[in-house]
Amino acid sequence: MNEIIIFIIGLVGLWFGAELVIKGALGLARQFGLSESFIGLIVLALGTDLPEIMVSVTGAIEQLHGVNTSGIIVGNVIGSNMSNMVFVLGAVGLLGGSMVIKKKEMWRQSLVVVAATLLFLAFASDGVLNRSEGLIFLVAYLLYFIFVSKTQTKSPRKKHQKQSLWKLIGILMVGIILLGEASNRVIGSGIEIATTLGVSQLVVGAILVGVGTSLPELVVSTKAVLRGADDLSVANLVGSNIINILLALGIPAVISGLTIERHVAQFDLPFLLFTMIVVALFTLSRGKLERKESFLLLGLYAVYVALKLLGW
Repeated sequence: MNEIIIFIIGLVGLWFGAELVIKGALGLARQFGLSESFIGLIVLALGTDLPEIMVSVTGAIEQLHGVNTSGIIVGNVIGSNMSNMVFVLGAVGLLGGSMVIKKKEMWRQSLVVVAATLLFLAFASDGVLNRSEGLIFLVAYLLYFIFVSKTQTKSPRKKHQKQSLWKLIGILMVGIILLGEASNRVIGSGIEIATTLGVSQLVVGAILVGVGTSLPELVVSTKAVLRGADDLSVANLVGSNIINILLALGIPAVISGLTIERHVAQFDLPFLLFTMIVVALFTLSRGKLERKESFLLLGLYAVYVALKLLGW
């Protein structure tokens, strides 16, 4: 029971830490007049993905000290991506009704998401994600970052949005410290819960940690849709999934390497790839996501969770 309480407190800490980082990052981005698409794909996506990244980095450091945390790390990335693109997008789609999406921009980002998932599947086939493969992930993200930076258009600066530079930096630092401490709690308690319940770390990572670390994406995307910024909402989720694979897996792979269970490559990753393709087809078919499609996405997520609980 104590470990469950610590786990929940850790998730709450991750959420508050991400909120502070997002606030600081958005303030800095708007001071420099960055576009909405850049803010969604890079700034917000990085901010909302910090819980996943911190959990992965903390887990990799634990592995250097002889504690196997690969299941938590890999499960967290897969579960978070599933949660983002079917649970969060489906829930936000139901809330916002028919979401209108820029097809050209979504087409580019969908290709990147599918390509990153395919690369993950290819690397996972031998049961190991080594340092060289982690480095490839990091280089791929650098190229993606450069591409988005080059194609983004600047927005005019708004004086009323300006805040003290040092205040924004201070908010960022507090958020990062809180994220680091909370991720330690999530990793430690997650391992204990898996041991107590007799389930694999992958299940805990994919369901509990994955959903928990997706809370910032849910909050940010919901706020964006309620304000009529559908593009910002979708860009945040797509950018988050790209970062999850290329950074939240790339960094720990470079630090310690990761072992990947066989059924991850046989079930979880093919299911994740199928999900990414379905979402792309839904959003690209008519340039919008309708309520009936949002229901189908939520059903797809329910199927995945049910199968994991049944031992798949």
